[in-house]
Amino acid sequence: MLCAGIAAPVSAQSASADELDAAIRAVSDYLNKQLPGGNKLAILNIQSEFPALSEYIIDELIANTVNDRIFSVVDRQQLNTIRTELEFQMSGEVNDESAQSIGQMLGAEIIISGAVSRIGGLYRLRVRALSVQSAQIAGQFNQNIPSGPTIAALVQSSATGYGAASGGGGAVQTSAPVPAAPAGTYKVGDTGPGGGIIFYDKGNSSGGWRYLEAAPAMTDKEVTRTLPGERQFGRAGNSRLGAGKSNTEIMSAILDRSGGGINTAYWICYNLNINGYDDWYLPSLDELLLLYNFYNEYNLAGFYTAKYWSSTHKEEGYVLVVDFRNGQEGTISSGAGTRVRAIRQF
Repeated sequence: MLCAGIAAPVSAQSASADELDAAIRAVSDYLNKQLPGGNKLAILNIQSEFPALSEYIIDELIANTVNDRIFSVVDRQQLNTIRTELEFQMSGEVNDESAQSIGQMLGAEIIISGAVSRIGGLYRLRVRALSVQSAQIAGQFNQNIPSGPTIAALVQSSATGYGAASGGGGAVQTSAPVPAAPAGTYKVGDTGPGGGIIFYDKGNSSGGWRYLEAAPAMTDKEVTRTLPGERQFGRAGNSRLGAGKSNTEIMSAILDRSGGGINTAYWICYNLNINGYDDWYLPSLDELLLLYNFYNEYNLAGFYTAKYWSSTHKEEGYVLVVDFRNGQEGTISSGAGTRVRAIRQF
């Protein structure tokens, strides 16, 4: 079994002042134990909405790998060259096929990539190792990190350290700040334009959206989401904040080819139309965790103490869910009955 995972929630009370550095160290320790020694690693990207935070994590992972001397590692100069040639950002999304190709270009045997997303007062760090030869996941590490002083400084910074041109003097470039959304109309807890509740404010309009709105309570229902027998579930496997929309679009297209999937969770969300808004979708795992944290913090009615579907697949036939009794992640057979609540971004 190649794929391994660790979920290590960290409490704010027990964390040290350097929560982020400790989490990065834990990632390195996990990779040291999980991967065969002597492999050449390329620490490619950490996807997030905060470029400085992504680059800090990459930099520290490279430094740990060099100092631990268990693996060799592609240096930043080579990464800069590939980044410039292929025009991808260290904080952007790179799919497995592209990562595999980049790994081959760099002469790496293992690609390390990941994501960091904000979930309420926490940051969720996910790092995984992908075999360049087989494209199989060789390991995955997940950890929640409280917002400490290091993270607070990085999410407010526009400085980037990976922008120097290949062969240049290594000067730090500054990326333009993310454009702010127009003067705020909503705050978390307000009723949104679709008649639901605003449960997340990103603070800017990067990616074309700022707010996440949960559909009204009357739309909440228990469904059985039976999926078609095609081996395309992994295409909808993204767990990150903002990915639920693309997951839903992918799976809805598959369902259409397989008879429509009427009354499945995807179908319900994709076909929902409330107050003239028809852009609802099934939330990704991170979006669903964010919704649970909001529900729990505000002690809101309208949600059931039950498991809710996400649009994130773990493996064929199984889907990640969140238990709204305790916020725990889990998997459940795609044919089982559990609850669904659509969301939208705007």
